[in-house]
Amino acid sequence: MAQGMAGGKSGAELQVLEDEWLSMAQLKTLSEAVVEAIERQNIGEEEKKRKLNEWIQYSSYERCLSNEEGRKIAERLGVRNMFWDWDLPRTREGFYRFKGSVTAAIVRGWSFAPHADLLWMETTTPNVVECTEFAEGVRSQQPHMMLGYNLSPSFNWDASGMSDEEIKEFIPKIAKLGYVWQFITVGGVHSNALITSTFARDFAKRGMLAYVERIQREERNNEVDTLAHQKWAGANFYDRYLKTIQGGVASTAAMGKGVTEEQFKESWTRGGSVDIDRGSMVVAKARL
Repeated sequence: MAQGMAGGKSGAELQVLEDEWLSMAQLKTLSEAVVEAIERQNIGEEEKKRKLNEWIQYSSYERCLSNEEGRKIAERLGVRNMFWDWDLPRTREGFYRFKGSVTAAIVRGWSFAPHADLLWMETTTPNVVECTEFAEGVRSQQPHMMLGYNLSPSFNWDASGMSDEEIKEFIPKIAKLGYVWQFITVGGVHSNALITSTFARDFAKRGMLAYVERIQREERNNEVDTLAHQKWAGANFYDRYLKTIQGGVASTAAMGKGVTEEQFKESWTRGGSVDIDRGSMVVAKARL
């Protein structure tokens, strides 16, 4: 990588170099390298099995074996002068490479549990099996630990292998495992993008009818509070502020008799007439 950068390569060219090197290097964890070395030893199968079991016992995740300790145990098991270097495959930024797994997340969870109110493990898919493994693993040592889960829109839920009924039951199912805080990170972004995109396309074709059908009537049918949006824009708050300064009356108040918000009162019906006394307005009112 250093040679490539010195030679003027960047971006995709450097990524190709890294991908080729990773394919050729056949990276292994220390534990994998020791297991491979024991399997190559010219000894009987029973003795080989004994050594493998002993190594696995010592090198399990929860023991958090250091590099130095691991090498000493490996030498005792007949693995000497084994080449393994955790610095050579470090990334360009200097990070050590880490082989993640649910087990690794569980062990990290045990370490963080005394200092955390809640633990959260990211998964690549909405996977009940992994959720169960993580929950049971963490709670084997921290039985009262609360867990969180990201119901991510990054997942392709339709490609998860779950039926619609299973997707529906996903939240209550993992809730029983201790996932008490379940959330969608950017659900609002996607819902906003969907309605904005579909409405904009329809608006280009049908004008205001697209707005009335897709937005206004649906707000009314579903009792969405923004149907009369003035208060959401702060109009009521500003009117109170203005009236406080001006002794309780403000001719330029945004709300009050004759404003557009009155059209959305329960007595109004689509297609009917609206009686608004606009003559009472001394000064033209700002409408939001």
